[in-house]
Amino acid sequence: MNNLSVITKEFGDISQWMKCPPFWIAKPDMGLPLIEKLKQATARTIGRSAGGRDIIAIEYGEREEINATTDNLHSAIAAKIAPPDPTEIYPETFYGSKRRTKPVVAIQGGIHGSELTGTVATFNLCQIIETGNDLRGKPWPRLAELARNTRIVFIPWLNMDGVERWPVPNTSGAPAELHNRLTHGVLADGTPFKYPENKRCFPIPPDKVAYMGCYFNDAGVNLQYDFTSLHRQPETQAWMECYLRERPDGIVIWHCNAGSMIDTPDYYLPVGHQHTISRIGGAARSRLLREGYEIGRMSWGALPSFGKPFLTQMAATYLVCGGTPVMCELPMGAKEWFFTLDQMLDIGLITLEEILFFAHRDGLRPYELWDKVKKKLASRPE
Repeated sequence: MNNLSVITKEFGDISQWMKCPPFWIAKPDMGLPLIEKLKQATARTIGRSAGGRDIIAIEYGEREEINATTDNLHSAIAAKIAPPDPTEIYPETFYGSKRRTKPVVAIQGGIHGSELTGTVATFNLCQIIETGNDLRGKPWPRLAELARNTRIVFIPWLNMDGVERWPVPNTSGAPAELHNRLTHGVLADGTPFKYPENKRCFPIPPDKVAYMGCYFNDAGVNLQYDFTSLHRQPETQAWMECYLRERPDGIVIWHCNAGSMIDTPDYYLPVGHQHTISRIGGAARSRLLREGYEIGRMSWGALPSFGKPFLTQMAATYLVCGGTPVMCELPMGAKEWFFTLDQMLDIGLITLEEILFFAHRDGLRPYELWDKVKKKLASRPE
C-alpha cells in the first residue's frame, strides 16, 4: 500500500523535494515540535485517524459561550415558517442568544495529504500571532492585529494518514505528474489512478494498490465526500464535532493546485453565503494581483460545482455548524506552474490577511455588517 519504489522507478530520485527550509512547516515531523513551543496557543486532540494517528487542533483567543440550546441548525431554521425571510437564517437556539465580541474562524489544512501550502501558511500565522513576524522573520503587523482579535481554531492536518504518507513536502519545481502520482496513487498492476476519474471508486481498496495516494486516508477514503457515507470515517466525525462546538463565523479550507485560489460557491449553500464567498474571492485575488502574484482564478464553467447538484465538504461544514465555508486552492509550485516556497508562503499569508480583514469589516455572516455589530456590542450595558 505504501510501496514508494513504484514511484521512484518512474521518476527516479525524488530526494531533492524531501528537504524543506525551517519556515516550511508542512509535515508533523517539523510541525509537532513547533506546536510544543507555542506559548499563546492551546493544542488539543480532537480525534484519531483511520490509521490511529492523533488529529490536532490549535486554538488562539478566548472561546466565548453563546448560550445555544440546540445542535441542529436546520431544525432551528425550520421552527419558524412565516413570514418568509431569506435573511432570517441565524436562529438564536443554534447561533446563541449571547453574541460573541470577536469573529471566530476555523482553518483546516490537509484534508488531502499532499496539499499542504495552507498548513505552512497557517503555522507561520501562529508565529505571527506570537511574535509579529513569520518564521522567516518577516513582519506582518496588519495580519498580527487582525489575528490577535480573532478566535482561531486551526486543524493543521485533517488527513493525518495521507500527510504521513506524503514524501515530498517541498513541491516547488517538482514535476506536476510526480505530484499527481503521489496524490492519487498506483494500482497493484502499475496502472496510475487519474484525477478526477478515481472519484468513481469510493473507497479505494487498500489491498488493490501498490501505492495508496495521499489524497486518501489509510482506509482509502477521500474525506472530501465522506460525510455522505452511511458509516463515516473518524476524521469526518472529528471535524464535525470540532466545528459544531465552535460554531465559527467562517471556515477556511485549504487545498492546493496550480494556484486557482478561492473556489466558486457550492450549489447547496444559501444564496447569501454564495455571494459572500464570491466577494472574498474577488478581494483576495485583487490584492494578490496588486502585489504582483500572477495567481489564477477558478473557472466557473469548467468546475463540477457550477450548477451541478452535488455536495462537497465545503457545503457540509455550513450544514453542520452554520459557518461560511471559504475553500482556497493555493499553489503547490510545480515545475509547470512554478512558485518559490517564499512566494507560496506570501500568497497564503496575504490570503489569510484579506479573509480576516473581511471578517472584521463586513463579517462572514451574510446579511449583516460586522462593523455595525461591534458598535452595537460596544454600546451594550454590562
